[in-house]
Amino acid sequence: MVAGAPATDYEVTDVNFALIAMELDREARIARYKRLKRRSTRSLIFAGLVLVVLNFLFCMAYVLLNLVQQATPL
Repeated sequence: MVAGAPATDYEVTDVNFALIAMELDREARIARYKRLKRRSTRSLIFAGLVLVVLNFLFCMAYVLLNLVQQATPL
């Protein structure tokens, strides 16, 4: 092929197969990247919601402790 000789059918088939295999590999890699991106976005949202809930619980505990402290006479 490189020397200018015509390519045989087997060589053309091999080249076509290699091109198709490279395209399939590329599509699989892109799909894997998209899945990873979706998974990491979900994980970050979940972690953010956990922090919000914990903050809310600590605030409620703080308010309740202050109310209890004000209600008890010393």
